[in-house]
This record gives sequence, structure tokens and C-alpha cells, in this order.
Amino acid sequence: MVILVKRFGQLGNRLFLFAHLVANAAEHGHAVANPSFAAYARFFEAPAADDFGALPVRLALLPHQWLARALEWLLGLVQRPQVFRGLAAVRRWLPAWTGLPQLLYLDDSAGTFDLGAAPYLAAVRQRVVLLHGWCFRDRPSFARHAALIRRLFALVPPHRQAVAAVLARCRSTAEVLVGVHIRRGDYATFANGQYFFGNDVYARHMRALRAQFAPSRRVEFLLCSDEDLHLADFAGLPVHRGSGHFVEDLYALAGCDYLLGPPSSYSMWASFYGEVPLCHLHQADQPVQLTDFAVFLDQ
Repeated sequence: MVILVKRFGQLGNRLFLFAHLVANAAEHGHAVANPSFAAYARFFEAPAADDFGALPVRLALLPHQWLARALEWLLGLVQRPQVFRGLAAVRRWLPAWTGLPQLLYLDDSAGTFDLGAAPYLAAVRQRVVLLHGWCFRDRPSFARHAALIRRLFALVPPHRQAVAAVLARCRSTAEVLVGVHIRRGDYATFANGQYFFGNDVYARHMRALRAQFAPSRRVEFLLCSDEDLHLADFAGLPVHRGSGHFVEDLYALAGCDYLLGPPSSYSMWASFYGEVPLCHLHQADQPVQLTDFAVFLDQ
């Protein structure tokens, strides 16, 4: 059995990590528990019900709520890498017959850990394995079970209906709808602000992108951001706004025809989920061509 104990990053990061664990379980049949996704579970069909059909996947660690909360509180103590690494070091000195879980720590700089590796699969079939890290991946299984992942992580009806309303409003006039993810917030400091672009940068790229379509095509833009936008900065461009809810904006972006934005797992998930071509802006003066757009499949 696998238990993911690390609450890593925000929604996009947690969706991809959980999806790879689900795909790995679907492929190999071992059980997975992911209490780290509890904060976002209510927005998605399978996690909200804690029902993944025939898959041995769940969020809750124990059936009794108070016991589950107590255990999740204990797991919360090992969020700090130094604590988890210390426990892992102690565990390695203890004999296997103790029945204690195996602790697997993955440093952020260590690259990708292959969940399909034979030693790992042997371990999770024999004992409980606690995972701490982000880049645990099973890319072949993720590709094979992509349709299942999309079904399990569909939005619950109220949010799905809100997304449908936003897209219907946009599609009433747009022939081509380009979703633009304008991420601010933590990007002011992340990577020394490298991907913190002003509205003028986005507007310039939007105009350049629209010019690549035939003049007769109605190319319009859906703007989704984690802050209020001054629409006057996009004067002359046909723009729409998302609902402003971070989950609804994510899935509205997944319903567009193209996606543009800074490097982010948020827009990557939208691209994967909706099979929408995506182009990431790495620099403010980066030229953007339609040929630069591709669906993100996490391969």
C-alpha cells in the first residue's frame, strides 16, 4: 500500500501527482491512500465521494473519522523534509519483521522517480510505503489511463455547470477561443520573478497571436488570473473573464482551443484535461507562433 504524506504545492501540482499514483494503481493493482489531497477533494467527482470505483484508491486512511483525523495529524508532523528524512534513516536500521512502513523521500532536485520500477512495485505489494515528494511518476500508465483520470477528476456538478456557463458565453461570439492564464501572486518572487509578466506583455502576445489567423475568424480570449485585472490594459482585444473561482477557471481554460501563459502545472493540467494545445511564455519578448502550441501529456 502507498500513502502520500506530503502536501506539495498547490492544485496543479497535487492533481498531477495524484493522477500518476492513480494510474500506477490502475496498472498494477496495489492500494493508494492520499490524505494530502483532502483540501481540494470537494471539487472533483471521485475525490469528493472518496469513491474511485473498482480502484483500490482512497483519501481517508481509516474508516472512522476521528481515527483518520488523528492519523492525518500525525502525518502532518512529517511534512518537514528533515523530520521525514530522519525517520527514514531510523527505519532503515530496523529489521523488516517489525512491520513498520518504509519511508521513501524524494528531494525536489533528485529528478523523477519511476513508480513503475520493479523494486518499488515489489515494496508496495509487501508493505506500507510512505511517499514524501512531488516528482513520483508513472508516465506509461498515465498515458494508458488518461481517459480514466479525466473521468475521476471531473468537476462536481455545481462547478461543472458554472464552467459550462462561462464557455457558452464565450462561444456565443468566438470562433477561436484562446485561454490566457495570467499568474501573479507567488510568481512575483518565484524564480526571481522571471515569469511575472505585466498585462502589456500578455496583450502584445494576444495581438500577435490573433494576427496569425485569417481576418475573418473571430478570435477571442478568456482571461483567467489569481488577481483582479484592469481590462483597459487589453483595449481593442475581444476578451472574456472567467468566474474567478480557481477550479472553475482551470476547467474553463481546459475548454478553450489554445492556451497561453507562464510555465505552471495549472495550465499544464488544463491542457492535459481538455487536450488543448498550450504554449508557455518563458520570456517577455519570446516570439509566439501557432506551431509552438502542443497538448501537454506529461510524457
